Amino acid sequence: MKSATMVLAALLVLLVSIQAWGLEPQLLFNFGLGPGSVTGALVQGPDGNFYGTSAQGGPAGSGTVFRVTPAGVVTVLASDQANPAAGLVVGPDGLLYGMTGAGGAFGFGTVFKMTTNGMLTNIAVLDGVNAGNPQSGLVLAGDGNFYGTSQEGGTNSVGNVFRVTPGGVVTSLVSFDGSAIGGFPVAGLAAGPDGNLYGVTTIGGSAGRGAIFKMTTGGAFTTLHSFQSMDGSVRQSRLAAGPDGNLYGTSRDGGSADLGTVFRVTINGVFTNLVSFNGTNGAVPFAEVVAGADGQLYGTTELGGSGNAGTVFKVTTNGALTTLVTFNGTANSSPLAGLLLANDGNFYGTSRSQVFKMTPGGVLSEVASLIPLKGVLPQAGLTVGPDGNYYGTAGAGGSNNLGAIFRLNADGSVAALFSFNGTNGSVPEAAMTLGSDGNFYGTTTQGGSNQSGTVFRFSTNGTLTTLASLGTTNGGSPQCQLVQGADGSFYGTAPEQGLPGSLGTVFRVTTNGVLTALVLFNGTNGSNPEDGLTLGTDGNFYGTTAEGGTNGAGTVFKMTPSGVLTDLFSFNGTNGSIPLGGVVQGPDGVLYGTTAAGGTNLGYGTIFKITTNGAFTSFFSFNFTNGEEPSTKMILGGDGGLYGTTFVGGSLAANPLGAGSGTVFRITTNGVFTPLILFQGTNGSDPLAPLLLAGDGSFLGTTAQGGPEGGGTIFRFVNAPEFTNITRMPDGSIQLAGDGPPLAGYRLLVATNPAALRPFNLVVTSNRFGADGKFSFADHGGAAGPAKLYRLSMP
Repeated sequence: MKSATMVLAALLVLLVSIQAWGLEPQLLFNFGLGPGSVTGALVQGPDGNFYGTSAQGGPAGSGTVFRVTPAGVVTVLASDQANPAAGLVVGPDGLLYGMTGAGGAFGFGTVFKMTTNGMLTNIAVLDGVNAGNPQSGLVLAGDGNFYGTSQEGGTNSVGNVFRVTPGGVVTSLVSFDGSAIGGFPVAGLAAGPDGNLYGVTTIGGSAGRGAIFKMTTGGAFTTLHSFQSMDGSVRQSRLAAGPDGNLYGTSRDGGSADLGTVFRVTINGVFTNLVSFNGTNGAVPFAEVVAGADGQLYGTTELGGSGNAGTVFKVTTNGALTTLVTFNGTANSSPLAGLLLANDGNFYGTSRSQVFKMTPGGVLSEVASLIPLKGVLPQAGLTVGPDGNYYGTAGAGGSNNLGAIFRLNADGSVAALFSFNGTNGSVPEAAMTLGSDGNFYGTTTQGGSNQSGTVFRFSTNGTLTTLASLGTTNGGSPQCQLVQGADGSFYGTAPEQGLPGSLGTVFRVTTNGVLTALVLFNGTNGSNPEDGLTLGTDGNFYGTTAEGGTNGAGTVFKMTPSGVLTDLFSFNGTNGSIPLGGVVQGPDGVLYGTTAAGGTNLGYGTIFKITTNGAFTSFFSFNFTNGEEPSTKMILGGDGGLYGTTFVGGSLAANPLGAGSGTVFRITTNGVFTPLILFQGTNGSDPLAPLLLAGDGSFLGTTAQGGPEGGGTIFRFVNAPEFTNITRMPDGSIQLAGDGPPLAGYRLLVATNPAALRPFNLVVTSNRFGADGKFSFADHGGAAGPAKLYRLSMP
């Protein structure tokens, strides 16, 4: 519905009339950050679902409250609380009660209650005396109140025990002294079989290693046992009531191998070390044990087992231990939380990456992933596939949290296609390249046989083949998009390694995996090339090095397909420095690029052009308000302009001190600069990848972070007016709708004589696009007569 002429005309006017940051990116997809490490056991709500907390992770990185259904659907219910303490408890009213370790009016935390659908209410504020910075959850006592410990708070600021009523009244019951009765209680309390509360401290007691205590709900306090040398000294897990009326706990060190213990204490204080972990049977238990229906105690260790990635064990009340599960160290490993015995008779727990289910016999199965399978934190741009969909990489996430390949479908959904596992590479930071054979070719910055990155081939059916592992002589840590040469091979750069003394390479890899280092950078001829190459119209390759050259500030170079290198230019700081983004060749044959630093405006970066024989011009310097640190290759738009991003910087004219989180800009080849998009976190932040010009004339891009779910975004924007819908209504009128730059003026024209040289000679209406970039208009003049030809233009 739009022509190239119309787009060009619209853009030419836009450069004159648009105000700064006139565009808002359309969010196509937001990568969600996972809940993060779970250190408290799950609880089962009255609805049968499982609920837990994490002290970190989530969109803001400050922790989450989340739900997991038995079918494996994970939902973050709250992420606006500061560092939720480990674990929740179900109240007598069916609500979930928990605490935060920070936040609130005094910064010492809060007490909250939450419905199972996520409606959260803060019911109390911790002030540093009634409690401060609790690390564990509450326990529900027989009197209907909740009790907890905090590592700070109390009259001595070394921790206390407190009571919280369901209405939110907090009462400090015991203030620790740091010596005789202990201090710094990190673990929560346990309700004993006698109605009393039992807990542990991490310091104090007769040996200074902490103590076990008993307390009535009224606050009467008794020290039961002071830990000794062999007992261990790192206890972060609460005690658990056993089937025999005694209490059981774990320590992260101590025992015969100093790798942790399981111990028993009676309600009268008789203490017994039952198990010493030795590595083979587990090591370093972080969490409490839980009693099973068979009268044995079940728990987890963070390390140990055959893969040293943790175990699940059961132990009898007299100390006979059986290892049930050894974690594999990749997708499932290192549990920090204890187990929940659910209503179905199975145990549920969390590792660093999964929620799992275990039968009493030790059969383990995954319930849900705690890391984003579709990836997270994308640092690479998108590539159009042979099927018309868009393909990309994410530097983290996937089933192993080592990066992923995903597909953006036409309906806006994202499909997870592949997860890197380290052996085949990890942490991809560059876009893939579609080869002439219909496969994608790409690089990873880490992993492979030398742990220095890989070159891979990937097909749209999800099959990945590692073609080569980089390292030592041929370079390391490639973060470039490959380019296919006329010989069918792929060419790229590596910013590290090479022969001894080298500072990066240019390499070639054939489609069957033969890898050859063509250029070894040595500082004098440049060093640390971080972006890939551009194949020039003359058959040579062009690129940049981030450092090195005559002034140590980076270079622009030319390379023949056989590897003969020519330095075209060395930056000096004033004309730019640290060119991270390579160059792009314009329709005029000139090369255009950016530097991440340097320039005439306090070193925020520049835009330059250089001919293929080295004639250099620096023609724009960023000033922070319009962006800072352009780090990626610019691209050519359909209008002949250059489009790019800055990693940080940018600010609103009305609030120059309100720093943005990166920008999108347009610049003509003669230096007319237009700021287009300001990223501010919620709409994305830190774009680290080049834009992609889509077939419909719109631009697609990614941000490495931000968006409502915090893990980065895929966005789209239109820098020209376009029709989105034209419909003839029942009354014969024609309803038109379209998109354009927000608040920019537009004209709707109609052709009264389509055969004429300039057919659009009648203005139907003129107005401004809405704040959301939308317009709609009903042409009642279209009720009669032949079909009309419309055009949307600016101004």
